[in-house]
Amino acid sequence: MKNFTPTGRRNITNQKASKILYKHGIDVRPESANLILDFLYKFAKLSVEQALSKNSGQNLPAKKTPRNLF
Repeated sequence: MKNFTPTGRRNITNQKASKILYKHGIDVRPESANLILDFLYKFAKLSVEQALSKNSGQNLPAKKTPRNLF
C-alpha cells in the first residue's frame, strides 16, 4: 500500500502476526505480514470512521483509495 501512512501506535508486530497466522496453518513471512497488518489497520480505521459518521448524521468527505493494494 503505497499511499497509506500508518499513524498511531501498533500493538501487533510483524513477527507476532506471522506466528499467529502460522498457528492457524498459514505460513507467512514477516514482510508479507507487514502488508496484511497495513491492510487490517486501514480497514479498521475506515470502519470506525464509517460507524461514527452513521451515528453523528454528518457526511465525511469522500476518500480516494489506491486501486493497487500490493
